[in-house]
Amino acid sequence: MYFFVNDYNDIGRDDILDALVKAKDEYNTGYGFDKHCENARALMRKALANEDLDIHFIPGGTGANVVGLACGLRQEESILAVRTGHIEGHEAGSIEATGLKIETIKSEDGKLSRKLLEEKYSHYDNEYMTVPRKVYISNTTELGEVYTKKELSEIYDFCKENDLYLFMDGARLAHALVSEKCDYSLKDLANLCDIFYLGGTKNGFLYAEAIVIVNDDLKKHFINLQKQKAQLMAKSFIPGIMFETVFAKEDGYLEGARISYQMAKDLASGIRKKGYDLAYPFESNQVFVKLSPDELRNWQKIAQFETMGEIDGKTIARLVTTYRTSKSDIEGFLSQI
Repeated sequence: MYFFVNDYNDIGRDDILDALVKAKDEYNTGYGFDKHCENARALMRKALANEDLDIHFIPGGTGANVVGLACGLRQEESILAVRTGHIEGHEAGSIEATGLKIETIKSEDGKLSRKLLEEKYSHYDNEYMTVPRKVYISNTTELGEVYTKKELSEIYDFCKENDLYLFMDGARLAHALVSEKCDYSLKDLANLCDIFYLGGTKNGFLYAEAIVIVNDDLKKHFINLQKQKAQLMAKSFIPGIMFETVFAKEDGYLEGARISYQMAKDLASGIRKKGYDLAYPFESNQVFVKLSPDELRNWQKIAQFETMGEIDGKTIARLVTTYRTSKSDIEGFLSQI
């Protein structure tokens, strides 16, 4: 049975596990004030080409979205996001539980654009409406799409022109950065948004994400907000060790994602050659396929994957690759479909 359900299905990369075992007899201070967290931050600032970044380690993606979106906002303010955004339908109202409202925008795909922002924002001019203050995007999107530098720049320019903060959900940011569609690098990220995070959970870590704060307005009392929202770990040195390990190597943060992307590319190409249609263009480590009822039943006999609604009268199957997906996995699956 081939496994394409998600990209967080194993314990973690061997180099990370080795580093944790090596450190098992250490004594470390807590809450991110240890030598591993400090070294990880230094390595990450170097990789991101910005020494002024505040970096905080968070257990997982939902928590990163909660504190990353709540910081710097007042209760009457709101967050703009597309309807397919992860925070809208996949996080059990965690954002609304902070007292903030998500104002959704209809998009024909999973992306936000300057044009969509302009149209939506123009309606918020009355005292009986919320006051938009932060814009949410995910990169990759829920449909596996990757933003180009031009698209990000246009969105960020609009945000700066209208006193809005831009937040980038980076749960799969490593997979975006290795995509053939991506025309920017880690070093560009701090110039394209106010706050973002580098995902670990979906990139071979045991868990954890690293929130990176660019805008000084959002840095004040962030660690207090972290604590209040139950996102400040006593044993922060564990994610510190994980991020320290991968960023100590050149391209270390992206090496697993590169494998994942190549396997997904081979998978998407092979599926098309077998006569199946993709539901959405291939851009990252998520492959979406249209399947008839019979095709779906046959595929489910040989592989595990999720279904994501319907399109053109067919079920959408989502297949996700990881750094552990092998050529034999792809070739074996393709031979059976």
